[in-house]
Amino acid sequence: MEKLLILLLFYFSITFSIIGYGNIFSLILNRKYSIGEKGLNGILLLIIISYLTNFFSPHSLSHNLFIISIGLLNFFYYLFQDFRDNLKKLKIVFIVFLILFIGLLMYKNHDDFYYYHFSYTLSLIEYKKILGLGLLNHGFRTPSSIFYLNSLFYLPYIKYFMINSGAIFIMGFANIIFLEKINNLLNAKKTSLILFLLILSFIYINTAFYRLAEHGTDRSALILIFLLVITYMESIGTLKKVFNTGNFINYYEKIIILLLLIISLKSFYLIYLSLFLMWLYQFRFSISKKKIISTFLKNIFTYIFILGLSLSVLHVFLNTGCLVYPASFTCFDNFQWAIPIEQVQQMKSWYSLWSKGGASPTFRIEDPELYLANFNWVFHWVKTYFFTKGTDAIFVIFLISMTCLFALKNIKNKNHVVYNHNYNPLFIILIILFLEWFINHPALRYGGYTLLALMFFIPLSIFLEKKVSFNNKFKKKVIILIIIALSFFVIKNISRLNKEHLKYQYNILSNPYFYVNENSFYFKKILADLQRKYKKDNDSFYLILNYNLINNDN
Repeated sequence: MEKLLILLLFYFSITFSIIGYGNIFSLILNRKYSIGEKGLNGILLLIIISYLTNFFSPHSLSHNLFIISIGLLNFFYYLFQDFRDNLKKLKIVFIVFLILFIGLLMYKNHDDFYYYHFSYTLSLIEYKKILGLGLLNHGFRTPSSIFYLNSLFYLPYIKYFMINSGAIFIMGFANIIFLEKINNLLNAKKTSLILFLLILSFIYINTAFYRLAEHGTDRSALILIFLLVITYMESIGTLKKVFNTGNFINYYEKIIILLLLIISLKSFYLIYLSLFLMWLYQFRFSISKKKIISTFLKNIFTYIFILGLSLSVLHVFLNTGCLVYPASFTCFDNFQWAIPIEQVQQMKSWYSLWSKGGASPTFRIEDPELYLANFNWVFHWVKTYFFTKGTDAIFVIFLISMTCLFALKNIKNKNHVVYNHNYNPLFIILIILFLEWFINHPALRYGGYTLLALMFFIPLSIFLEKKVSFNNKFKKKVIILIIIALSFFVIKNISRLNKEHLKYQYNILSNPYFYVNENSFYFKKILADLQRKYKKDNDSFYLILNYNLINNDN
């Protein structure tokens, strides 16, 4: 029981520290944010700090204790500025994160966690930036910002038992933003497309993504993509009204923050820049080109985006020699630590083969080139992937859609609801992104979950906007749906914990920490051996790995 309470204490200490960094973000930039937005902004600031400090220092206990303490001090500064009002705002933080805490309790993490997430995060904790780290492990070639965030949660007493928690903080603060937006729209006493899309998305995230161990580096980005699309639609929905420069700048900054977080989590989400470009294009008649360019050049968020993106790309480059791995045209193999171009191309083919059902841990197609050519993979993919994971995902989306439809559509039709054609360019981009996903990497974790859900939820939201009017009964039903979604999250995780108790004798009261064994520290031992062999001092350890060295040592 003592360990569980200590874990809970550190969990909320990190939560409040993140809010503290969000408050620093607000004070420096002189912006006002909701408590949920402060959370995501705090996460972004911590990621940038982690990226930068890793060049000069390992993320040791003393380093992380200092970082988290600075955040906590700023949190208390924020809290006592307007104690009563801020305490009310923090109630939702406490409720949401207390509910999500059960998701953090797990015996076994995602398989990729043991393959490379854990090892990569440990390398950040033990050493400064290591060049050529991608030569040690294929997973090290695609570092996610969530590893850099997690590395800051290596703290006294709990040690590394919170370095799988980054996903829960992203999900938690995203949930709070959803609830804040829903609450604001309910208080406005009007129903809208945005309100229904918020409700559907919130329910989906907390039911389909209930198992935190499976989030990896993918689902955090997928959750944020829901927020990105909704923010886009909120801004475009106002184009039919008088839209001023102030609103444009406000939405510009929100979209920039979300995009940076999404791309840093997975570099191939660079394709979502297409949403941003379409968003700018749609404002060409509402805001002059001069003002758009002026906003882009003068706004500090532009440079925050450039800094964050540059740091993310730089860390990939220093691991692999590629700006975007495994896009071989962005690779430079003339550096000592760089991965050979041929190997990069082979890995790109492997990723494509795996996502299209041609390979698994226990299976590989005999002729990969023939399989991948001319959509030959489609039949096998449909048989082995779509009619398992694909149909499961569609069933969940369909069930949520039907539940919301029958729960909410029992009120008199609204009058004179005109469809806003400003949404059409967004829908075109989403369809293009869906086709790109299907053609190139049709695994649900690579963007499919969100795109597939939006294909159902947006049309349903348009329909509900026309059919449902606001009244107190409607408000109560929305609250009930939210409670059901959160209850589902809790019940499914209780069921999971019961199964883990029966299978692994995992008891959260005696030992709430996740399972690790000697194999989990395999790459830590490799790095330590290399360090000893080449007599590198830990304080100045700046290891340059090269292909021959690694092959000889292995």
